[in-house]
Amino acid sequence: DLEARQRRLRMPPSADYKDYELDLRNKSNELDRDRSKLLHALRLLNIPWGELSHVRNSVQGTFHENWRVQWQPEFAVAIIEANVWGNTIESAATASVRDAAAKADHLAELTELLDRAMLADLPDAVDDLLVHIQERAAVSADVRRLMDAMPPLARVARYGDVRGARAERVLPVVDNLYARIVVGLPMACASLDDDAANEMVESIERAQQAIDTLQHDDLRLAWQGALRAVMERDGIHGLVRGRCCRLLLEKGAVDEEELRRLAGLTLSSAVPAPEAAAWVAGVLRGGAQMMMVQDGLWLALDGWLAVLDGETFVALLPLLRRAFADFEAPARRTMGEKVKDLHHVAAAVASETSGGAVAEERARRVLPVLAQVLGVYYDDTNY
Repeated sequence: DLEARQRRLRMPPSADYKDYELDLRNKSNELDRDRSKLLHALRLLNIPWGELSHVRNSVQGTFHENWRVQWQPEFAVAIIEANVWGNTIESAATASVRDAAAKADHLAELTELLDRAMLADLPDAVDDLLVHIQERAAVSADVRRLMDAMPPLARVARYGDVRGARAERVLPVVDNLYARIVVGLPMACASLDDDAANEMVESIERAQQAIDTLQHDDLRLAWQGALRAVMERDGIHGLVRGRCCRLLLEKGAVDEEELRRLAGLTLSSAVPAPEAAAWVAGVLRGGAQMMMVQDGLWLALDGWLAVLDGETFVALLPLLRRAFADFEAPARRTMGEKVKDLHHVAAAVASETSGGAVAEERARRVLPVLAQVLGVYYDDTNY
């Protein structure tokens, strides 16, 4: 069967590398689609004849695949081993997927298999996987696992039709899972330790990625409502609340004024310093560019750091430095410059009420501290 497909698709096995650029948009171009389906099906059978090097996206979906193929002698043995599943590529890949689905421990494994089965155009395997996913989701009480399962489902739902798959069958599953996620997320985020909070943030980011892929207004609004409930609820780990705040800020659901208010509340003296530091880490997670213009956040951070006692600051410094560690060196330097600008803003405001002398001296003491947090050089002579 494989040899017949190779001849029909004009893909002779060769020890030399050969590159294929496949356009999956044109329904009349069945050759490219069939080549893609064959290579994906072989990968499901652990015969990696082709390596997918690049996928290009458009508004309509993933439409362009770049494959590099090279035939290896050991593939002959792999074909014999795969024959236990069936005598054709389609039947063997279908049986292999069904076996993997029966052995899957988590919902995310099933949704990833669904994505791969869709790419290989295995309708019988897709039918079985949808049943498995619905059954597993119905009894799953782990909201984090539900969120982890969403990105592959979102890809199938958004881009399946571009490849000729029947993606509309996946949409009811997506709607059902997100309904359960939205209801259960605030409770699932309660009483987390540091490690569990970090895992929860990663799962929330995966669910956000899926929402961005789907571009479904009703789901987006419901999801943002769940993020806001987490962001505003007491008793939830600061990292999780901060990350939810940042995601809402990026989508325009939280404006600068609200961010300033939240920062003022979270970084007040009434909030334990470790919790406040975790919130800062969550807000800063995701890149520096957007945070450059958030003066309210920086002024609140400035004021919070200024009143920390030495012992508390030293204890929190590793967490704060990690919060800035993902930023590129130019971004950290820009932040260092921003600290100086914020000092002048704060000093000007303070001088209106105190004459400026005391505020000036307090601001001078804060600058080395902020420079240490940001990991940038500070020269007092250029103050």
